[in-house]
Amino acid sequence: MLQSPSTVVLGDVHLTRSVPRAVSEDLARLVDAHPGARIVCAGDLFDLSADLPRLPLPRAVEAVFEAHPAAKAAFGRHLARGGELWLVSGNHDAALALSDFRSALVTALDPPAEARARLRTTPWFFREGDLHIEHGHLYDPDNAPAHPLVVGEASLGVHFVEQFIAPTGAFRYLNMNDETPLRLFLSAFSFYGPRAPYVIYRYFHAAISAILRSGRSYQRRADDEAPLGAEEAARFITELGIPPELVGTMLPLGARPTMASLSRTFSRLYFDRVLSTLAMSAGLSAAALGKKRAGGAAFSMGALAMTLSWARGHNRYAGSVAEQLAEGAKRIADATGARLVVFGHTHREALTDRYANTASFAFPRNAPGRPYLEIEQAYGVPRAVRRYLPMEPKEARV
Repeated sequence: MLQSPSTVVLGDVHLTRSVPRAVSEDLARLVDAHPGARIVCAGDLFDLSADLPRLPLPRAVEAVFEAHPAAKAAFGRHLARGGELWLVSGNHDAALALSDFRSALVTALDPPAEARARLRTTPWFFREGDLHIEHGHLYDPDNAPAHPLVVGEASLGVHFVEQFIAPTGAFRYLNMNDETPLRLFLSAFSFYGPRAPYVIYRYFHAAISAILRSGRSYQRRADDEAPLGAEEAARFITELGIPPELVGTMLPLGARPTMASLSRTFSRLYFDRVLSTLAMSAGLSAAALGKKRAGGAAFSMGALAMTLSWARGHNRYAGSVAEQLAEGAKRIADATGARLVVFGHTHREALTDRYANTASFAFPRNAPGRPYLEIEQAYGVPRAVRRYLPMEPKEARV
C-alpha cells in the first residue's frame, strides 16, 4: 500500500439525514485509505442549517451521525490511530465554530483522551506556513457574513437555506445556487411533483422576507455585531495561534454582503423580472376585460422592463461565485504571502499554482469520482494535486 500523503483536503460533503449513505460510505473509504494523515474538511461537512436548524447542537450532530454511521466510525478510527481531523467552518455549518459543537463532536466520535488534540476546528481559516485553507464563502457576497467570526445575522444564502430549503426539504437546490428563478421554478415540478406549488410559494416567501430584511435594516443589525467580532477575534488569535497582524490583514479582504444593499438584494433575486412578469400579466388581463388602454400601458411597461433586465444577461450570476473566489484567493495570496490558497464552497474544481478548490465531495457533477486534494511539498512550497475517489457502479450520483 502506498504511503498516505500528509494532508488530504475535501469540501462540501453537506451531511444531512437526507444525503444518501453512499456519500458518507465513500467518505469513510477515503478516510480509511489515508491512515495517519491530516484530513481537512474545508467547510460544509455538515448542513445543519438546512436539516436541523432548530435542534440543540448535541442532538443535531447525533442525528446526522445516526444517519451516517460509517462516517462517524471512520472519523473515530482515524483519530484513535494517530490521524488528525481538522474541520473548517462553512456557511452551512457556521455553528461548528461554537464550543458546544466541538463538545458534541467529541462526544459523538469518542476518541481517546490523547487523541482529542488531533481534532481541531476553526471558525474561519487554518494557516500553516505558506498554506491557507478556508471555506471561501467570505468572498461570495451572497454568503458572506457580517463578520467572519460571528454566528449572527444571516447572509442571503443562509436565509434561503433556513427559510426555503429547510421547510420544504428541497435539498437539490443546494447545488443550484447560480441558476435563475425561472429555471428553479420549472425544475420544481420535475424534482418535487405535487409539492412544487408549495416549494415555489416558500421561495417567494423567503425572497420577500430577504428584501424586507436587507439594506439599512440589515446594516444596523450587522453593526451591532462589531463588538462581539472584536472579542471573537482575540479568542481566535489565542486559541489557534494566529498572528494578530494576519487577522488584521485578512478582515478587510472579504466581500460586502449582498443583503447590506436593498437594491443588490432586489436585483440578485431577479425581482425586476418578477415584477415585469406581473405587469405584463396584469396588462393582458386588463385588456381582456375591455380596458385596452390601461392594459396596453401596463403590458408595455412590463415588456420594456423585462427587455432591459434581459439586456444585462439571461443569467446575470452564472459562474460569478467561482470567479469571486478565485479573485478572493488572489487577494489573500497577495496580501498575506500565502503560496497556496485552498477553498471549497463553489462546488466547482479549480487548480492553479496559487489557488485550488476542492469542489464538492457530495456533488461531483461530471467528475470521474468524488473530488478531493492532496497537498504535497515541492522544495518547501505547498502544491495541490487533484484526486478522485472512484464510486462504485451501483452508487447513484447525487
